[in-house]
Amino acid sequence: METGPGDSCLERTNTATANWTAHYVTGPAGRILTYRLPDKFSCRVTLNGRELNVVSIGREGRTWTGPKWLRLKNAPQATISVRSDNQEDQTEDLDYWSTTDDPTRFLAYIQDLDTGQLISGVKVAALRSGITSTSGTDGLLTLDIPASYRKGKTPPTALETLVFSKPGYWRYEYHNLVLNPGSIPLEIYLEKGTGTVVHKNLSRSNGATANDESLPLQESNPEALARNRGEIISLNIDPSVVEGGWIMCKQAGARAVVKGRNLKSVEIFWYSTGTGVGLMPPAKAGPLTKVNTSPDGDIWEIDLPDLMATDFWAEGIDAYGNIVKSMNLGNVGWHVER
Repeated sequence: METGPGDSCLERTNTATANWTAHYVTGPAGRILTYRLPDKFSCRVTLNGRELNVVSIGREGRTWTGPKWLRLKNAPQATISVRSDNQEDQTEDLDYWSTTDDPTRFLAYIQDLDTGQLISGVKVAALRSGITSTSGTDGLLTLDIPASYRKGKTPPTALETLVFSKPGYWRYEYHNLVLNPGSIPLEIYLEKGTGTVVHKNLSRSNGATANDESLPLQESNPEALARNRGEIISLNIDPSVVEGGWIMCKQAGARAVVKGRNLKSVEIFWYSTGTGVGLMPPAKAGPLTKVNTSPDGDIWEIDLPDLMATDFWAEGIDAYGNIVKSMNLGNVGWHVER
């Protein structure tokens, strides 16, 4: 990889005119250690002499204020994603999701939260499919979930929970990972000590964000404590289809359907397209009506108005007064022929 002043060169491979001032070679874990990077930089990534297409650059430029298990404690970092085949990303449409036999492959370099060192011998178990794996000497985890665990479900309701464990480290449970076809990179940081961390993914793209929920459990019976807390298990829009990364409603009478446990009330929130996420309060609908109760989870529903949203999620209040959130469904739109 080479870097230089300027922009990040996203989606460009013709960078011959750039002034490359720093040159790096990645180590066995695909990582580069450097003392500093400029605030703005261009980058070029080559593999065996062939320039790759830089898709995105994620950079931790400020002090991290989210859950500590989502970022290294003592080192800022930048993540550069590339496409090795220089082809367009596969769009998430319902036909590809439901018909392809491509498995979901979780890839993660597992690191010590304090030192950043890669950790070998971490056991990983997928709770719903029963598949297990172990990180190698370079800290790399590879775990494939067959397509059969995704088929027959509508995005993003095909979910998996991965549990990472090694003696001397906190047990790390990563809940609600979406079983998209293809490879899904994860960033996993384990902290020395005893206890359990429950990390709930709240993104369709499986990208860890400050909005994700993290719950450290050190009590003698953490499973019982987790069961007594409120939880939103799933959020669906019925009926709907997935086209080009959008959840689209093409029939009248669409409803938001929430499945949850130990909730006193539930509401739906969204940001309309063009309003700017976070620049003004989100729109909301609710409270939802509880239509069914069972040991597996209560069902809450509400009829939805026509809308075009860039973010769409549910929030519930549990018996302790805590706010619990659902996964953010991302782009949601209406295209009903009347």
